[in-house]
Amino acid sequence: MSKFRFAFVLGAAIFILMGCIGGDSPEENIYNVLEETVAKEEQYVEVQKPIQGLEKKEKEIYSEIMNLGMKEFDKIVKLSDDALKNISERTNYIEKERKAMKEAKETFSDLNGFITELDDKKLKDEAGKLEDTMKDRYKLHKELTDSYLDALSKDKKLYELFKNKELTMEEMEKQITSINEAYEKTIELNKEFNTSTEQYNNLKQGFYSTAGIEVE
Repeated sequence: MSKFRFAFVLGAAIFILMGCIGGDSPEENIYNVLEETVAKEEQYVEVQKPIQGLEKKEKEIYSEIMNLGMKEFDKIVKLSDDALKNISERTNYIEKERKAMKEAKETFSDLNGFITELDDKKLKDEAGKLEDTMKDRYKLHKELTDSYLDALSKDKKLYELFKNKELTMEEMEKQITSINEAYEKTIELNKEFNTSTEQYNNLKQGFYSTAGIEVE
């Protein structure tokens, strides 16, 4: 079974200098929204490592099961139960991730009101592109996690099948094919999400540069 993990995240910027920008200006408010959004996504960042560890463990369980014969059925059942617990844990982590991204999305929604207050056309255009890219990114994240959860549900079905002594080779191969197709879709969405995140980070730095906001 194919495995993956998406790890592209937003980068936090430390505010150093705002040039001629005064307090509570649209530019400063936009900066605050963007960096608060990064903070809201922190829980998303935090779940990546444990998910990766669980994926590695599940892959090991799968390989061990595939190397066992039916004479070791009791061991197959035990390993399948371990895998099902693993899948449940990953599902919980994904739900935490989705919650974090939802909160970040709500914070980011404040951006539009400040964009309309910008006087500089170039700045307004750049901020508009930034907003559109982030909206697409959040849409992709939902599609990505929906796809990942669908793949997990197919993984779950496979391990439930492993616990059936009457399981046929045809049933097993059919389910594994279904799982691989689900992960292939997820991997493609993962690539799109990473590309969108990279685009957003570049646009954000470009906006800061145009606005005279120096960060590190």
